[in-house]
Amino acid sequence: MMTEVQRLHAGFLAPDPAARPMMRWWWFGPDVVREDLLRDLDDMAAAGIGGVECSFVYPMGAESDSFGSPSFLENLGFAAAAAVDRGLRFDLTLGSGWPYGGPHIDETTASRRLHWEREEVLMTAQRLRIPQTWPSDEFIAGYIGEGTRWETPDSYIQLEVEDGELIIPAGRGPRVILLAISRLSGQTLKRASKGAEGWVLDHMNPAAARSHIAAVAEPLVAAAGVERIGTVFCDSLEVFNADYSASVPAEFAARRGYDPLPLLWQLTLTDGTGAAFQADYHRTLTELVEANFIQVFGGWARSRGLEFRIQCYGQPPVTISSYRHADAFEGEGWGWDAITACRWASSAGQLYGKTVVSSETWTWNHSPSFRSTPLDLLGEAQDHLLMGINQFVGHGWPTSPRPQPDTAGEAAELGRVFYASAALDSRNAWWDVAPELWKTLHRLCWLMRQGRRLSQVGIYLPARDISTGFTAADRVDLYKESRLHIGDELPHAIRTAGLDFDLFDDDALAVLDPATFPLVVLPHARDLPGPTRDWLHRVEQSGGVVLDLGGTADLGTVVRDPAVVPEQMPGSVQVPVWIHSVPSGKDGVQLGNEAVAVTTRDVGGIRVHFVANTGSETAEFSLDLQGSDLQGAQLGAEPGNQVLERWDPASAEVSEIRRIYRSARLSLEAYESTVLITHGDLSRLPSAGASEIPEPDHRAVERTQSIEGWLVRFEDQAQSCPVELPHQWEQDPERRLFSGTATYSAELTIPALAQRVTLDLGPALAHELEDPEGAGLMEASFSAKVLPPVGTIARVVLDGVHRGFLWKTPYRLDLTDWVSPGQTHQLQLVVSTVTSHRLAADSGIPRLVAESQQAYGTRFGIQTLDLALADVASGLLGKPSLRIT
Repeated sequence: MMTEVQRLHAGFLAPDPAARPMMRWWWFGPDVVREDLLRDLDDMAAAGIGGVECSFVYPMGAESDSFGSPSFLENLGFAAAAAVDRGLRFDLTLGSGWPYGGPHIDETTASRRLHWEREEVLMTAQRLRIPQTWPSDEFIAGYIGEGTRWETPDSYIQLEVEDGELIIPAGRGPRVILLAISRLSGQTLKRASKGAEGWVLDHMNPAAARSHIAAVAEPLVAAAGVERIGTVFCDSLEVFNADYSASVPAEFAARRGYDPLPLLWQLTLTDGTGAAFQADYHRTLTELVEANFIQVFGGWARSRGLEFRIQCYGQPPVTISSYRHADAFEGEGWGWDAITACRWASSAGQLYGKTVVSSETWTWNHSPSFRSTPLDLLGEAQDHLLMGINQFVGHGWPTSPRPQPDTAGEAAELGRVFYASAALDSRNAWWDVAPELWKTLHRLCWLMRQGRRLSQVGIYLPARDISTGFTAADRVDLYKESRLHIGDELPHAIRTAGLDFDLFDDDALAVLDPATFPLVVLPHARDLPGPTRDWLHRVEQSGGVVLDLGGTADLGTVVRDPAVVPEQMPGSVQVPVWIHSVPSGKDGVQLGNEAVAVTTRDVGGIRVHFVANTGSETAEFSLDLQGSDLQGAQLGAEPGNQVLERWDPASAEVSEIRRIYRSARLSLEAYESTVLITHGDLSRLPSAGASEIPEPDHRAVERTQSIEGWLVRFEDQAQSCPVELPHQWEQDPERRLFSGTATYSAELTIPALAQRVTLDLGPALAHELEDPEGAGLMEASFSAKVLPPVGTIARVVLDGVHRGFLWKTPYRLDLTDWVSPGQTHQLQLVVSTVTSHRLAADSGIPRLVAESQQAYGTRFGIQTLDLALADVASGLLGKPSLRIT
């Protein structure tokens, strides 16, 4: 019978297909050809991608089918059936572009915002006709206050209305009329397909949700076939300034217990006055989005036997617990030591018991398109894993024809790309290594679904306080304002210590045990609801520590510096991991650990630690593995009765098993990661009673042997030519726009006494851009900040036999089993680069963009194609050597 550790390793070796990465599959137009759809699905299945999220966006060309047409729906059904036939999951976006909306949404169901008009009036009593600037404007209330438009009144009183006129009493000096008007937000669908154009719907109006379900969701689901669909999807709520709906006054009065109209003018204040009303108002908006959008779509999906997946952040102001009304939770954005949308989603998953939390991954990765390397993708994916994400939905895969070369023999055009990188399809020149990349991530996602993530710190989300800043920020986005309110120092301090955290809000307290977090932080919280204060007192009664960060909550221990928060962990709590610096050996200098991160899961008493170096330089550090749970119970009977195993994410090999007493010292190269397993099963040790793996033979000597006499042959050449290394293709004018493969070859003579032989391409060197924006990287762009020894991947062929790929740190491959001491072997490094060279030279994309804009207007802005080659380096960029033991 398998032990629990053996079972866990067996799953790691052959993980459940459900954990495979997926791809957002963009249909442009929607103009698709079935042969292209089949090619895409076949390529995905062959590479190890687990499924698609079908997404319908703007036309890219002059001709297109129409969204919702019979032919479009037939193609959708064809694609869904073909995906399922290939064992791929098929998810469906319930609309075109984003947010939800379209031609079925009219002025009664479109998103609305509060608009304010100010005018001075005379002191005399008078009646003023209520003005209407736009035909769809709806008057809400009028107010009058003493002052001018420049000397703003301190307060207002509500005016009476009669027969469409404002009744203005006599005054004693300058006065200002303030009108509250409900106005259409004016937002139409972003990136809409042909035939999907229209207003964005009102997320606080259930009639709008029902209209969209009838006009869009039902036909899409019927066409795809409910039995073929994994989840139905809603992207992030990006309804700008959506802070009103016709039902708000009545709903506010029913939910808050008082009439909002006499106080509505307080929403214009930015000085802190009126905070209580502002908090009540925005809380009402949150509840209306939950009841009239998320619950409506979630209930409809469940009635059809489907799951509703949502990115639950943005505008209108949803909070973390708003996720609870959906079935599947998703985030986006990298930043393992910050408050990100991924952390927002993974916290909701922890609070509401979701085993799987997904992310929209690789949006803008190494922009523009086709500059992403497998190392870039791995580095960002590891960042998401560290935040509690365990399902990747790649952004994304453009469905596109593959144009043939023209009659003059010129290279084929690339075809279509999405306006926002990355383009993660089989057009990438490095695609041969894609199965290894996706398998590595598949394996890690499966492992990070086992058991439960251990989180020692709870960060309270003071939504009432944060929402009072919406007016000054000119947005009602609780997620983005929360990130600014909490700041970066607190999450950074927690994560770089080796601890983990989750966000929680007032609604979560209904399901959150006060003993969940040994340490709770209140970041600049003032307006704590009574039930929340009671819950926090119960945290202290259960032995937890409550920290008042900023000293404004009047509860718990006051701290001013976020950096000291980890030090406040109760002494009785034995946390799974602490990260420590270690001496460098040179004058006792401590090596930093700011880039080292860990996330830990408890799997029936087995601890699974995913550890990653998120930085561009090698990190040496020590992990203090306490070997106890959060209540201090020892996992092993005695110190030293703990076993440490190290598992390789790429191969699933167990590279080390040994007994540990407290800590483990590690060294990880740039963007390298590992899996550490700690448990008390001593039978896993290499031999009965052994304390650790056998000591190495200290008589062994390691030396480096250079490799000389290199030749290179590009795929368009018949003969190999001598080459000096390093060799960067872009430095040759004839190869500046070459995207493809070149084979480097050399002879290896193995020393007679060699016991172990390792091919080493060299280190990845830290490479920080002075001007990232000038190189095409947006703020949200992730790229590995290194110059690797190969640009981009190398397939290692020894004596004519493929032996492996080198595409990530460390760029080394053990050749011992395939070489013989004293013999000479033939080595080939088949190097493939990125496809951005073809993007830079492509004339088809600008033409397609121009045709689309001529036929359909400006629905998108394509990336800066002129930066496609900025900071791109291809070829064999280091000097490979052999490491001989």
